[in-house]
Amino acid sequence: MRTLKYSVDMVHFEQIKKEIVPSIFTEHQFNLIRRKFSGKVLTDSEKNEFSRTVSKKMNAIYKIIQREADGIFVYGKEKIIPSRLEQASDYIKKFSRKFKNRHVFITGSFLCSESYNDIDVFVISKYEKEDYRTGNFHINYLSEDVYGSLFFESVCKLCISNKEIKRQRLTEKIDIDIFISLYQELFNDVDKKFKGVGSTLREFLLQACFIGRMPAFDSLELRQKADKILKTKNPKEIIKNIFINSIVMGSEKRQSIAAMKRMINSYKELICEYRQHKDYYLDLMSAFEKVIAIES
Repeated sequence: MRTLKYSVDMVHFEQIKKEIVPSIFTEHQFNLIRRKFSGKVLTDSEKNEFSRTVSKKMNAIYKIIQREADGIFVYGKEKIIPSRLEQASDYIKKFSRKFKNRHVFITGSFLCSESYNDIDVFVISKYEKEDYRTGNFHINYLSEDVYGSLFFESVCKLCISNKEIKRQRLTEKIDIDIFISLYQELFNDVDKKFKGVGSTLREFLLQACFIGRMPAFDSLELRQKADKILKTKNPKEIIKNIFINSIVMGSEKRQSIAAMKRMINSYKELICEYRQHKDYYLDLMSAFEKVIAIES
């Protein structure tokens, strides 16, 4: 079946039925759309009909609407608060005039949460510039390298942009050693209750998706999952389990075992040198040992 890159507001869809049936869709096609976007299972013949005729019409209409929306492209619309969608669209127009010929997009809690600290505006720039705040806005400059990053793969699923976002090839280097390093950093941040632990945890969750060969979370999912983990009684246990599952599911067996053994040997040496931290190191090492036990 033809892949659709958007959702349909079913309440609004039902309200405009008289305007679109039969001028655009037949009664039967209208019912197919209703079934499709209400989560009903279509028969094989219905799937074929939807793919051959209905989805082509819908995609064509969607492209027309996109062009009429003053260059505003919305991703993850179903998760965005309607009033914020309208506000953010106005802000995008404003900042597009300020940052001419630059890719500008808005993402973050402003779009989908009742409460938020500021409005994150991202500007893709050829040159390095200092981020700054003005009123409620946090202006973040990003280099063009961001297009191939895990961060961009996540934010582009839930944002409002002045340019159409097409799927990019991931060029950011993420491997098992980098993931282990981030796991160690996160474990330390959680142990010391570091103020910026939420940011590290979100990065860890994104890398876990990549290492485990799973789709990246969008920005809302990342924040919700990170907040939920940090509110548990023992977030380190959850983090260890995520680490273990990602390595086991996504890494080549021989590579993962070799990497875990290297880390265990390294921490055994640290325990000999810093015996006062033995319990912390053993807790950290337990994830490496679990991977070996599963993979062996």
